[in-house]
Amino acid sequence: MLESFKTRMRAALLRVASPFTKLWRASHFERNQKLDQTLITSLRDGKKIPSWRQLRYLAKFYTEREVLVTRLASLLLIVSLAVLGFSLYKTYVKIMPAVGGEYVEAVVGSPTYINPLFSQTSSVDQDLTRLVFSSLVNFDGNGALTPDLADSFTIDDKQTTYTFILKPDLRWHDGEPLTADDVVFTVQSIKDVNFKSPLYSAFRNVQVRSDDERTVSFTLSEPFSPFLSLLTFGILPAHLWSDIDPLHASLAELNLKPIGSGPYLFASLSKDKKGNIREYLFERFEDYHQTGPFLKQITFKFYSSLDEAQAALVDGNVDGLGLVASSINNQPAAGNQNVHQLDLPQYTALFFNQGANAALADKNVRQALALATSRKQIVAATFGANAEPIDDPLLSFFGQNIEKPPEMIFDPAQAAALLDASGWRKTDGDNIATSTQANIQLGLPESASAPYVRQKKIKRDNKEELVNLEIKLTTVQKDENIQVAEKIRELWQGVGVKVNVEIVDLSRVQRDVIKPRAYEVLLFGQILGRDPDPYPFWHSSQANDPGLNLALYNNKEADKLLEEARRTTDPDKRARDYLEFEKKLNADIPAIFLYSLKYSYLLPNNIQGVKAVKINQTSDRFSTINEWYVKTQKRLHFR
Repeated sequence: MLESFKTRMRAALLRVASPFTKLWRASHFERNQKLDQTLITSLRDGKKIPSWRQLRYLAKFYTEREVLVTRLASLLLIVSLAVLGFSLYKTYVKIMPAVGGEYVEAVVGSPTYINPLFSQTSSVDQDLTRLVFSSLVNFDGNGALTPDLADSFTIDDKQTTYTFILKPDLRWHDGEPLTADDVVFTVQSIKDVNFKSPLYSAFRNVQVRSDDERTVSFTLSEPFSPFLSLLTFGILPAHLWSDIDPLHASLAELNLKPIGSGPYLFASLSKDKKGNIREYLFERFEDYHQTGPFLKQITFKFYSSLDEAQAALVDGNVDGLGLVASSINNQPAAGNQNVHQLDLPQYTALFFNQGANAALADKNVRQALALATSRKQIVAATFGANAEPIDDPLLSFFGQNIEKPPEMIFDPAQAAALLDASGWRKTDGDNIATSTQANIQLGLPESASAPYVRQKKIKRDNKEELVNLEIKLTTVQKDENIQVAEKIRELWQGVGVKVNVEIVDLSRVQRDVIKPRAYEVLLFGQILGRDPDPYPFWHSSQANDPGLNLALYNNKEADKLLEEARRTTDPDKRARDYLEFEKKLNADIPAIFLYSLKYSYLLPNNIQGVKAVKINQTSDRFSTINEWYVKTQKRLHFR
């Protein structure tokens, strides 16, 4: 009963209060509306910034059109701010290399001397030496000389004195300071016959002195333009090597556990049960005098053959591998590797020994053979993208401003006309087929015979006799050389020249072929070295052993140009001399230049900062290794 009474009383009170409640609500709404209007109206006062509370009520007093315009303007403002923010991010926030990561490379061979005074005879030693030691100057990724330890250098007016100023605060891996005295000690060690350095002959007449801790000078007896390129050898720490007897320098432990000033320092090595070195570990040098290094560790693993090294790459035991294009198409699949094709100062040519075959003494015959040689066909059939056809020995990657000679065309018809003009006539080819058994032994097609052979009437002992136009082509026992030799035989026999291919084992070629100049035409490659100086390969004084003038080229005017070119340090003067020399060389046709091999360098695709394009020797692939990286970081950059 009590609950029912309470309910009835509550209902009665609500009926009585309802009109008053409605009146209060209406009054409250009107009061809030007036307050909203006051807030909005106050926005017109330019003396103060509207509050968020004021802005919330704008929509209640805008028309639909005003609301739409406001929303579009707001959207445009948001997009503009986003674009501005992204632009500022792209402009001032840079992705930079960071320290971290490692790299493992497969190397064919084994190290012996990680010492810049002994490493010249081994590509493996040169590779490791390049990481550990620094030089006064060195080659960059484009094959051009650039300062390394040197801060600057000058050459006097006589072009015989070179003065270098070292960078400040240089350090060895053991923390000791590197000074001009270390440079002087290294050069004096090279000049010491007891040290037995391969660099001895290049520096025996060079005088060196230090003027202070950062200044070192070299004095030559006469100008020699390639001298700067000779200064790319690593500098030894005098405080460690000065106590070692030069007679026993090759036995020093420092040859295998070196201390240098390069981007990476020796950390450890491991050997197998037979004592052979199987692995080298290098760590980044934190006090290196240039950018980086960024990779924390670099490991070299050594293999006895290219097949083993390739297998290690395919199996993932190593990250990278360097290959000369001579391996033709046997390179492993790239997989997660990038293949870097690097230019090498190397060319392969056909060298004519005009004294060994009377036909080759006729310039028309040599020119005909050149016109009958298709470099593009040879490269495409054997090397693909791993070599480049060339027409001259002065390769453009040397950085000299040398005008490219006219391209040697492939014109068998013109070649035939030249042979006709020299009296070499077509005859029936039935009696000149090459030996089938000999072809099989050489790995050549059984039917490698000429469709016809040219013959010429020669007077001997007052009698005329027909002589075949027959040439012996000699080359080294290598798969790619045999393939190239066969292609040349095919091309030359197409114009009626009988070609006999002689294959010589690599172990015999120097002793039995090159030293006695026992060849008519030699298919051979030459590595030019670190300076574009053709003198060792084309000056007449180098025609006999141990010279490298394999064509026995003899032209006094050409000799004079080569002599003048190596006596000047003016690159434009050298370029002009080389251009004139090349014109004479092309006119005389002592050789047919075929191709320049590429160096294929397989690196994992996560390695960034690799800038090498042109190298002077295979170890120069590490010319910018201090800039390689796998880790990155973001930094504000306001410059």
